[in-house]
Amino acid sequence: MTGTSFSRRRLLTGATAAVASLALSGCVGRMEGDYAQVSGQVPEKFARRQRVVLWSAFTAHNAEVLQTIIDGFNAAQQDIYCEIQLFPGYPALDSKLAASFAVGQVPDLVTLSDVNWNRYFLAETLEPLSGYFDAGFRADAFHPRFLAEGTIRDQVYWLPWARSTPLFYYNKEIFAAAGLPDRGPKTFTELREWGRQLKGFKYRGSPVKMRGYTGKDDWYFQGSSWAFDGSYSEGMTSRLDSEQTVAALEFDRAFIHDDQMAYLAGDVNADFAAGVTATICNSTGALTSLLKAAEFEFGAAFLPEQDAPGVPTGGSGLAIMRNSTRTRKQATWELVKYLADKGAPEWSLNTGYLPVTTSSLSSPKIKERNAATPAYQVAQDQLSRARQADVMRRYVNETISEMLIVLQKVYASNADPREALREANRTLHPAVQRVLPKYQRLVAT
Repeated sequence: MTGTSFSRRRLLTGATAAVASLALSGCVGRMEGDYAQVSGQVPEKFARRQRVVLWSAFTAHNAEVLQTIIDGFNAAQQDIYCEIQLFPGYPALDSKLAASFAVGQVPDLVTLSDVNWNRYFLAETLEPLSGYFDAGFRADAFHPRFLAEGTIRDQVYWLPWARSTPLFYYNKEIFAAAGLPDRGPKTFTELREWGRQLKGFKYRGSPVKMRGYTGKDDWYFQGSSWAFDGSYSEGMTSRLDSEQTVAALEFDRAFIHDDQMAYLAGDVNADFAAGVTATICNSTGALTSLLKAAEFEFGAAFLPEQDAPGVPTGGSGLAIMRNSTRTRKQATWELVKYLADKGAPEWSLNTGYLPVTTSSLSSPKIKERNAATPAYQVAQDQLSRARQADVMRRYVNETISEMLIVLQKVYASNADPREALREANRTLHPAVQRVLPKYQRLVAT
C-alpha cells in the first residue's frame, strides 16, 4: 500500500515542456517535404522498397503484438517496408518527437495518446486525412465515436487504434464473503456504503480495503468529475474549482481519510491481484493482464454514476506527419489501410483494447472471446456512455501535471479539495491564456 510522490519539477519538465513549447512555435511556413525521414535500418531483402517509419510507445506484450502485425504487412506486399521504432512509453516518444521537429527529421506514422495528439495539431504538424479516403477505403471503416474524437472542423487528423475506457473491477470472492451483490455499484454513494460494510473484513488472513486509487493518472478523476456533474473545463473556461468538481474530489478524500476504506496504491493492478483491495478502476486495456495475474474470479462492470455518467475515453491513435514527402505519406496510407482491415482485429484480440474498426467489431474471434469472457463485452457496451476528455485536459499540456499534484495532495496528505483545486486553477491560468489564441484560430467553432 505504498503511495507515489510527485514533484512539480519532475512533472513540468522533459516532455511536458518540450510539447508545450512545440505547440507555441509550430511549423507554419515550411514547405511540404522539407523534413527528412528519421534514420534507421532496413533489412537487405527489403532494400528496394519504400521505407515507412512507425514510432510506437507500446512496450512488452503489446509491442510484440504490434510487431507481429507489421511483419504481416511487410509479408503481404512487395512495395513498402515498415520499420517500427519503439519508445518506453508516451513521455519518451513525445520528447523525442518534439526534438525531431527541431532538426527537421520525422517519422511517418506515430502513436499519439488521446491528449497529446491535440497539441501536435495546434503545432500544425499533423496531416489532414479526410482526402485520403476513397470508395475502396472509407471513413466508416472506423468506429464513428472514436473517429469523431480525431476530427476537427470536419477534417480527420487522428485515427483510432489502441482505445479504451476505464472499467470497475471487483473481486467476486471478497464480495460474496462480505455479503455484497455480485455487480458493480450503481452510484458512488453505494460504493461508499459497501466500503463501510466491508470494514474489518479479512481476505486470506489480511485486512482488505474497498478501493485502491492511483496517483499516476488523472484520467479516472476526469471521469469522476463528470459523474458528480463537474468537469475540468467548459471549452477553455476552467471548472476545476466548481462546486461539482470539488464534490467529486471530496468524495475521494472522505473515502480514503474519513472512512479509511480506500488508499493511494503504488500499483493498483498488483494490489488487486494480491487481494489487498476489493476493487479498482482501471483501463479496459488492463483486462487481459488482470486475467493472467489474478488467482480468483473477478467481475467487470460499468463505472459508478452519481448525478451523471462519468466514463472518459482514453488510449492512443495514429497520426501521419504533415511535413513528410508525398511519396512517404502515400506509402504510410497503405499501411493505415492494412492496419484498419487486417491489423485491428488481431490487435484488439491480443491486447484487450476496444475494437475500433468495422473489421474488429464483426470479427468472429472477438465475438467468441467476448462470449467466453463477458468482461470484454462489458467494455464495449459501456462505450455508449463515454466521452472524450475536457478541452483543457486535451489542449493545455500543464493541466494533467497540475492535476496529478492535486490528487497527490488530497489522496496522500488529506489536503482540502477546494483549496487544492483553487490553487491548480490559479497556476493553470497563464497556460490557458497562452494556448487560447491558437485554440480559437484552429479549433473553436
